[in-house]
Amino acid sequence: MELWAEIAQDFSQVQAFVADFTPDAFNDPARAATYVAWFELDTFCRALEADRLQALDSALDRAVSAEATKPFEPDYADLARLHHLVLSRRVLCTLEFGSGFSTVVLAHANQILHRHFAPWAKANTRVDQPFHVHAVEEAPHYLDITRARLGEGLAPFASVTRSSVEMILHDNRIATVYSRLPNMCPDFIYLDGPSQYATDAEVNGISLTTRARMPMSADILRIEFLLEPGTLILVDGRTANARFLKAYLKRDWKYRHDTEGDVHYFELIEAPLGPINKRRLDFCLAGQWLLA
Repeated sequence: MELWAEIAQDFSQVQAFVADFTPDAFNDPARAATYVAWFELDTFCRALEADRLQALDSALDRAVSAEATKPFEPDYADLARLHHLVLSRRVLCTLEFGSGFSTVVLAHANQILHRHFAPWAKANTRVDQPFHVHAVEEAPHYLDITRARLGEGLAPFASVTRSSVEMILHDNRIATVYSRLPNMCPDFIYLDGPSQYATDAEVNGISLTTRARMPMSADILRIEFLLEPGTLILVDGRTANARFLKAYLKRDWKYRHDTEGDVHYFELIEAPLGPINKRRLDFCLAGQWLLA
């Protein structure tokens, strides 16, 4: 019997459903809709629309340009993929660069895991807040919106903090980093920030605040050797940034680019660090690596 089943057999219904999907399944609208309907993610997100319309009335769409005014719309296929990855891997700790509907959906998945596995995780892992999302956000208004969307129900499963963004040179290559990151050890990282408009700083006359540039985050490179085997990184779009990471990551990462879904996967496939990390791998993955 797999470790998760020994801990909480009542998770079997959720496990059986999510096991019928792969991350690529969410490129099929019909399959994505099936997943969304089972967890009622569309109903869940629509309940947040009123605050979105109020709070984002004059917000900037960072993903397009600094002048755009169209607010973000939920992409249910992308949200379902995130939700599925957290549940299928029984992720203990999530680090999100950026925030939004994704933060709320990630918190929803963590709430499910917490309900089934929290006592075991607190007793058997070194994770201070098991089944929790730590999101770092550059913009105060987006931070406030995300916190409001979480509400009292999901606030225990997600923390959103603000950080400024700096321009740096990484091996003489221009990149950005957040000034302050959450102090935790994730086994899932969702890279969807910062935007290229997060800072107008320049290095040798070069800035990212023009449509000719692309976001180029180096945060993950700074914490790479603090990550445990089994860590999964999902890069949402940002192909230039993913190629930058691929060029500089040093450990035994497996990489795949899903061009149809416009996402990139990095999975840290290494032998366990020791018995505690092995127990975490047995619980989270049960030998089922995504990219092996």
